[in-house]
Amino acid sequence: MSKTRHEEKGWWDTSIIRVSPNELLIKGYAIEDLMGRVSYGEMAYLMIMGELPPHPKIKGLIEALLVAVCDHGANSPAVATAIMGATCGIPLNCVMASGMNLLGEIHGGPIEAATRLFYDTDRIIEETGRSPDDVVDEICRRYREEKQYLPGFGHPVHDRDPRVIRLFELVKEAQIEGLVSGRFMKWAQTYEQVLPKIFSKNKIPLNIDGGGAVALCECGIPAETAMGFVCLSRGLGLMAHGFETKLRNERLKAPMPSDLIREHMTYSGPSPRKLPEWKSGKGDKGEKA
Repeated sequence: MSKTRHEEKGWWDTSIIRVSPNELLIKGYAIEDLMGRVSYGEMAYLMIMGELPPHPKIKGLIEALLVAVCDHGANSPAVATAIMGATCGIPLNCVMASGMNLLGEIHGGPIEAATRLFYDTDRIIEETGRSPDDVVDEICRRYREEKQYLPGFGHPVHDRDPRVIRLFELVKEAQIEGLVSGRFMKWAQTYEQVLPKIFSKNKIPLNIDGGGAVALCECGIPAETAMGFVCLSRGLGLMAHGFETKLRNERLKAPMPSDLIREHMTYSGPSPRKLPEWKSGKGDKGEKA
């Protein structure tokens, strides 16, 4: 009688870690051998890709991304929520989780969509043999027709995101040594050149979601894990803001300063009114009784 899959592999099967008495192996490496010798970025790469980064410059790209996205300031929805959570007296892990739960497709999540965009662009160029400009132009027009934002582009503050500049410097260094292709950086720069012709006359700069997506693509990281890398980094910023707020011993911090409530917290509902007589109890003996 043949064995079932669960009998062959066990009910819980994983290729990531083996746990046995006095032994912990992650992807075949003893945990004590990794400790003190492997960085957090290298561990993230190992657990997703199955191998350690093939070169220190690949490790450097992952580490740079983890540093770049750790904090976006108190105006970030995730950070603002974590700060408010800390003033409610909840534990620091709950503070971090409160902010983390706001990271999605709009806030924090475009890096995954941007990673898919660059991978798809690269695939279309390779499969069709068309020029990069034509492919990028067509994709941009499709996004415009569908009234969608192109993920990884545009920033309310920066017209040249300093984090992207640094990431691209590291990509170029790795490209010179033949460690990465540099193609995805080129596609991102092509998008940056084409976008103003289709969406706006003004420059629409590559932001950290797009820059981070380029770094992940150049390292061959699957798009499905992109948001995970952001969360690994952003948790640190949420922890720092939550801890700082707890040290200040502030309580119940509102989403905006109290002196701005009259100006910014508007009301568009009905004017003040009273309950109808039949509901208020007046003149209704049954209700009075």
